[in-house]
Amino acid sequence: MRGFDLTAGSTRLSLAWETLQRANAAAAAQWNDATNQHFQDQYYRPLEPKVRHALAAIHRLAEILRKAERECGPDSTGDS
Repeated sequence: MRGFDLTAGSTRLSLAWETLQRANAAAAAQWNDATNQHFQDQYYRPLEPKVRHALAAIHRLAEILRKAERECGPDSTGDS
């Protein structure tokens, strides 16, 4: 039995980021002033690398956990 599932959280984060990107693009089409520029620079743009790094970390952790499950699970022989 699996004790973890990071796929659902990763998918939710990806979908939320896509939704935010669409909403930001729609808002930017109507909101083009210094306040928007400040918002983009201070809040929106810094999120992209953070989201990308978080998703990459989740994927790496999922791989590590899958490997640990294979190596330590009930079907393992105990040999590495």
